[in-house]
Amino acid sequence: MENSPSGPKTEILPEEECWKYLRSSYIGRLAVINGTTPEIFPVNFVPAEGALFFRTAPGTKLYSLLAGTLVALEADGLNAYSTEVWSVVVKGIPEPVADGNVPLELSDPDREPWESGLKEHLIRINPTEVTGRRFQVQARTRWWPPQDFSADWI
Repeated sequence: MENSPSGPKTEILPEEECWKYLRSSYIGRLAVINGTTPEIFPVNFVPAEGALFFRTAPGTKLYSLLAGTLVALEADGLNAYSTEVWSVVVKGIPEPVADGNVPLELSDPDREPWESGLKEHLIRINPTEVTGRRFQVQARTRWWPPQDFSADWI
């Protein structure tokens, strides 16, 4: 565990544990570069074959993905008691998946997208880096009520 003198202990997760958390989740935020502009999209994903898969429709997200530039997907969550939080980031190269190469795990009927509509393009993110961290949730009294920082602006 890493320690910060003024903050909580943050545990850096090994890659194997990051994948465990990714398998327990199905919602993440995909960060892409659209030309020179960063964009973030919520996606329903499935980890399979050491990669992340999701479906998308034509539009800004697909256009950015087909450019082949590095993307990042973040998923996070908390334990049943809301006392511990985790966050995993997968960076990688996106590529379209041909219909004949769809992993069996993607046929799970519980993996329905949030947004309705036809999502005919299957994308695979081939990871170049998988990182994660976990930390204890601090009591609200540590950060609430808000501090008055007005003196810092004078």
